[in-house]
Amino acid sequence: MMPHSFESILESLPQGIVLLDPASAVTAFNSRTLDILGLPEGAIRKGMAIDGLLGADCRAVASRRSAIGKPHTSQFALSDGRMISLTCAPSKDGGWILSYEDISTLIRVEDSLAEQHRRFDAALSNMPHGLCMFDSLKNLILCNPSYARMYNLPDLLTQPGTPLVDILAYRSREGNGPADTATYFDVVFEATGRGAVASQNIVLTDGRVIKITHNPMQNGGYVATHEDVTKTVRLAEELRRHHDQLEATVKSRTAEVERQARELERMLTQERNINELQRQFVAMASHEFRTPLAIIDAAAQRLLRKRGAIEPEFLSDKVDQIRASVNRIVDLMESILSAGRLDTGKIDISYTACALRSLIRTCCERQSTIAKTHSFALDIDGLPEFIDGDPRTLAQVFTNLLSNAVKYAPGTSEIRVTAWAETGNVKVSVSDDGVGIDPEDVPRLFQRYFRARTSTGIAGTGIGLNLVKQIVELHDGSIEVRSAKGCGSTFTVTLPIKRSGNASATNDAA
Repeated sequence: MMPHSFESILESLPQGIVLLDPASAVTAFNSRTLDILGLPEGAIRKGMAIDGLLGADCRAVASRRSAIGKPHTSQFALSDGRMISLTCAPSKDGGWILSYEDISTLIRVEDSLAEQHRRFDAALSNMPHGLCMFDSLKNLILCNPSYARMYNLPDLLTQPGTPLVDILAYRSREGNGPADTATYFDVVFEATGRGAVASQNIVLTDGRVIKITHNPMQNGGYVATHEDVTKTVRLAEELRRHHDQLEATVKSRTAEVERQARELERMLTQERNINELQRQFVAMASHEFRTPLAIIDAAAQRLLRKRGAIEPEFLSDKVDQIRASVNRIVDLMESILSAGRLDTGKIDISYTACALRSLIRTCCERQSTIAKTHSFALDIDGLPEFIDGDPRTLAQVFTNLLSNAVKYAPGTSEIRVTAWAETGNVKVSVSDDGVGIDPEDVPRLFQRYFRARTSTGIAGTGIGLNLVKQIVELHDGSIEVRSAKGCGSTFTVTLPIKRSGNASATNDAA
């Protein structure tokens, strides 16, 4: 019963077992030995010497083991390529036990693991980004060379077990630690809270920007990758700046185009208004020329009918009418010609010592011969004897202002002319008690062809005051008006007594 039980146990073992007596002869073996060694039935038998077994060193191993009394394991290859592990262990009776085990699969697995380890090491070593692994106590488990190079870490700080605080302290001394240590571990807490990967960009004290990606592990540690994204961040910032500049440029150009469109529309509207005003001017100018010409023609016909029987008073009256009408035509022509010279960009201002008091008196006397219904009250003794000015164009200024005062004050008889000197300038005001001007019309009064609403029914071309303003400004002067509807108007001209600088005798007005 006992041997049968022993053989059953022997057959149930996964290893191939051979028992040897003290004389190195086989006393027992199981069929698993034949399977493992690839031997046919009968290749091993009881009483067989050890030399007949596979594993050439069996005798030497058995002798050595018997001397030291300890098991010994060796390996050998079979002809089919399989690797066999042979373990020799001494038995109590002085023999020993041989145990055969097919370790081919184990070796292949070990080789595969070794290859995987080599590949993993190669991958870590060649990663462009830094990689590190820390345990739950924030002690280093491993890091790759890129991580060490990124922060210039010595070998001592790349060994397993190195505390993270030591690494950060070293980096701080080296000048490549985090610029804001208070938020450095925020991403760790975020990743732990989410139980998933979390990333953040960290600015270092040396100016670099590092993207740190944390992946928490179940044991409380984490794996982190460190990627230098400085160039990417700088490029993104530059791209944003360019985008903002482009957006501002587009907005500015759009605003400029809109402004130009508005300006073009304004100019087109102004052009339409000017064309309409010019049309009205032509009609008014035709009327203005027609009226004095009609007077001249009527006076000439009356004189023709009288012929030889002409009383001196009648002749004098008709001659005055003809002269006044001729003067009116001359004034109209001069205004139109002067306006034309301004339109072509050139008008002559010939400075001389201008006797302004005498010039104003002459203008008033001339206007008296034309408009006998009005008188002129002069208070001009406060003027200096001479000013620097062009008598010809200044005569146009005051003739126009006096003519307007008479024309727009048909129901009154007195025109007041007052003049005085004031801080290097002279001021001449012409006042009437006529129809006045609506407040809304005052700002446009000096525009060419413009006529105030209160001038309806009164002859005029609308170019006189525009011409006056331009001539006064060419003398470095100014003109202003105070008026109220139904209460008359006062026009005040300011002119410098002496010219400033070394202006030439002729000024060009573009």
